Amino acid sequence: VLYQRAVRIFEKHYGEDHVEVASPLSNLANVHQRQGDYDQAKVLYQRAIRIKEEHHVDNNVGVSTTLNNLANVLQQQGDHDQAKVLYQRAIRIKEEHHVDNNVGVSTTLNNLAN
Repeated sequence: VLYQRAVRIFEKHYGEDHVEVASPLSNLANVHQRQGDYDQAKVLYQRAIRIKEEHHVDNNVGVSTTLNNLANVLQQQGDHDQAKVLYQRAIRIKEEHHVDNNVGVSTTLNNLAN
């Protein structure tokens, strides 16, 4: 409920497609994912990624986290092929930003291996 409220406040203040809305959307998606509502989590993660990409944040390490989270949802839904594509994209972004020794890369590699 609090994340939904935060999303509404950010949308009202910044506009529905402003980059500042992407983070609370991802947080709300994470809640839905933990509750097993994968369809809603998927929609919210996709929207957060789209917003970041529209604002040219597509090579940002923050995008890789959202891609990883969306890949987790897809994997939980049994869409392993699409999850693999997103995991690989997340890893590529992190490596391009020289975080290949980062725990985040290890986490994504572990997810890809599953």
